[in-house]
Amino acid sequence: MEVMKTFKFRIYPNVEQQKWFTRQFGACRFVYNHFLRARIDYYAEHRDDPKKKGLTYHDTALMLTQLKRQAGYEWLREANAQALQHALRDLDRAYNNFFNKRARFPRFKSKRDPQALHVPQYFKVDGKHLILPKIGAVRMVGHRPIEGEIRHVTIRKTPAGHYYTMLA
Repeated sequence: MEVMKTFKFRIYPNVEQQKWFTRQFGACRFVYNHFLRARIDYYAEHRDDPKKKGLTYHDTALMLTQLKRQAGYEWLREANAQALQHALRDLDRAYNNFFNKRARFPRFKSKRDPQALHVPQYFKVDGKHLILPKIGAVRMVGHRPIEGEIRHVTIRKTPAGHYYTMLA
């Protein structure tokens, strides 16, 4: 059995990178909230339908592609598409946890909540830098060696304004 380890390091993005992270956090939060509302509305309209009462991850992923093509939502194309898809996976997991009685009903995300984004591919750890798609190299303090293979990266911003990366 393989043991998964997560390594948490502090990162220091420059001003331009902080702006990019802010836009990315906002896009992920918007996608999560938009499709939470879509799932709630869909259920309200199709509650008595015997075939399909709710939306799945696959349904929302197709809707996200359509949403990016609509006028007024072009700004979603600037965001990392995989991070947006991961926000939909998080929403789907929240719904599954609710229906399996492991959690309460999913809530809308706020700017005041801790901000996070997940990058599942196309990243690289190069010494003192974390290289991310669409942003480039972000300075990182690697205070211990990384063991094993890194499968995905999570970037978090605390309410105090500090940025951290979790490499898993």
